[in-house]
Amino acid sequence: MAPSRIRRLLPAAVLLAALAMGAPGTAAAGSRQPMDGAQPGWATPANEAGALPQSQRLVFSVWLGWRDQTGLDQTLAALYDPASPSYHRWLSPDQFRARFSPSMSQVLAVSGWLRGQGFTVLEVPENRLFVTAEGSTTQVEQAFQVNENLYRVDGAEVRAPDRDPTVPGTLAPDVRAITGLDGELSLARPQHTSPAPPPPAGKSVGPCSRWWGDQQSSRFPNPFQPGRALPWLLCGYQPSQIDSAYGIDDLHRHGLLGQGQTIAITGAFFSPTIRQDVDHFSRRFGLPGLHGRGYQQIAAPGTQRFPSDPAETQSWYIEQALDVEWAHAVAPDARIVYVGAANDARGLDQAIAYAVDQHVANVISNSWGLPESLASRGEMTALNGVFQQAAAQGIGVYFASGDFGDNQAAVGVKSGGFPDSDPWVTSVGGTSLAVGRDGGYEFETGWGTTESDWTGSTWKPTPPGEFQYGSGGGPSHVFAQPGYQAGVVPAAVARWHSGLMRAEPDLSMVADPQTGVLFSQTYVWPNGRRQIIDSWIGGTSLSTPLVAGIMALADQRSGSPHGFLNPSLYRLAGSPALRDVVPQADPLAVLRNSLEPDGSILTRLRTLDRDSSLHTAAGWDPVTGLGSPVADQLVFMLR
Repeated sequence: MAPSRIRRLLPAAVLLAALAMGAPGTAAAGSRQPMDGAQPGWATPANEAGALPQSQRLVFSVWLGWRDQTGLDQTLAALYDPASPSYHRWLSPDQFRARFSPSMSQVLAVSGWLRGQGFTVLEVPENRLFVTAEGSTTQVEQAFQVNENLYRVDGAEVRAPDRDPTVPGTLAPDVRAITGLDGELSLARPQHTSPAPPPPAGKSVGPCSRWWGDQQSSRFPNPFQPGRALPWLLCGYQPSQIDSAYGIDDLHRHGLLGQGQTIAITGAFFSPTIRQDVDHFSRRFGLPGLHGRGYQQIAAPGTQRFPSDPAETQSWYIEQALDVEWAHAVAPDARIVYVGAANDARGLDQAIAYAVDQHVANVISNSWGLPESLASRGEMTALNGVFQQAAAQGIGVYFASGDFGDNQAAVGVKSGGFPDSDPWVTSVGGTSLAVGRDGGYEFETGWGTTESDWTGSTWKPTPPGEFQYGSGGGPSHVFAQPGYQAGVVPAAVARWHSGLMRAEPDLSMVADPQTGVLFSQTYVWPNGRRQIIDSWIGGTSLSTPLVAGIMALADQRSGSPHGFLNPSLYRLAGSPALRDVVPQADPLAVLRNSLEPDGSILTRLRTLDRDSSLHTAAGWDPVTGLGSPVADQLVFMLR
């Protein structure tokens, strides 16, 4: 199904007329001021790979700050203070815009200057937070006094300016950030992880377990508990097993199925088979289908003009299926709206900005991100403003904390993730989950996986082996510690240099692919035949829609949205609403067989709870946060 393109134009006739007439630039051509932080840290001469072609078309956004930021800060504080008469008295989008949107004159000044530089103005959202424009490399370089180059980063060549762009001094006081002059959001990845590449590229081969310990083997030495059989990894849990382990089934028995609720999911691209995939998944597990308006797709306005990059479409199609299916599994009667960047991940910030400003849903699930070290300060500043608007309107924004632990193995330095490190979002980490034969909760431990291979006589390297992936977490290098974390997050973990910083994740659910879930997605075979295949999968892309689904049930139960969850969540630290995920008494590992390119089968040992430099511990920890939710308790204890 093709996505709908819903474009809500500004109601102000004066602005529309100015744009239509090609309003001339009004900013003086004199003094210039650099926009600090717009150039990413990776755009260095050592990484340069050449100049960007002068004719290439670039789409970028100039972001304005909220009017009366002090007043907005005070409003947010009151909205989340239980002692305040304004507690949870959310603003509508119209109320928020009336009080805090940039003025029409600011937007006209920016858009007029852009048109004067020869750019085409593409989009101004109703909240007037940014102006999106399009032009050639030559126009960008002349207007912003930069050189646009390609830089080698994270295994790709990504464009960026060679210095911070400048704007006329008369515009500078109103401009908070410029995004899109670099391609950093093309580095944002879906946060899902499979035991092996999905078919037809490859597959995991049996045996595998239907529940924890279902299939075991004594053929291979157990390096941690000598003489004890090793369990095989899970074939993928079904919705009923996840429901019973986390107490979601109790909520369903109380009639909480998500009626009247909407969950928004952001991503890039649009899977052409999403409805068939979700309906197949739903039929298999006894869930209602997504009929009629139960599912909708929206292309974020302006993102069609981003240059198309189809290289990552399959990974985003997998992400979309995983997110939609498992949010639907938890809240089967909730409506789901997928808000996507039309043809390139570089429009992800536009997608979530649209979902917030149009108040598409009270719960927004986001399973993408990148290490903080790859994100520019300008992008962080821009999205932080979006998340403040979400919090003021009673929208809960949930982001996956990432799948590479402290990110050192991925980018060479320890780094939290973004947008998950923003203090106005809820960061969702991952666990390894053991569900028993009867569907009961056995245990959880932090998700962090290391690997050793069986040589025929020994495990190599010596267990626990080499780090593969794990729950993202740790202190932000940018955002200071928010008040809700004070006294809960250990200072030793939150400290970065001399300050206490925002630390993540905030809570966690199952994410380990070794204890992952089943999902359904269409694959195209080399001969062109399409087939829906049930695979198992994990990652914080799984834990995030699970949490989002639970919060949709919580909103249904209370009859009103909970908004930004963290202030209430941290007040529940140590309560029955959350299970403190701690290390197991003895190290745990599972077996899995891999099909090698030559057709042989290699047996591997996957050790659990070994997450880079991050460690699971009693209380809040940088692998699992406050722990995992006991869904029925959490929903009934939230205020």
